[in-house]
Amino acid sequence: MYEDVYRLCQNVEKIMGIFSEELRILDRNTAQYMMDEMQAEIDSQKAKLADKDVQLADKDAEIERPRRLINEIQE
Repeated sequence: MYEDVYRLCQNVEKIMGIFSEELRILDRNTAQYMMDEMQAEIDSQKAKLADKDVQLADKDAEIERPRRLINEIQE
């Protein structure tokens, strides 16, 4: 086993290839994680915007009721 490790260490190019492959996998996983995090943030912001849209629609309806009553009284 020691001899195998010794031969492997002599082949620096092969060792660097192993590390390069590991770094490539790590980079890919990091990029995927960052995209997942950004998507979660986007989804959260979309939900907040949808909630604000509902609140605005409710406020518009509250404003419209008195406006309609005023128009009915003026007619």
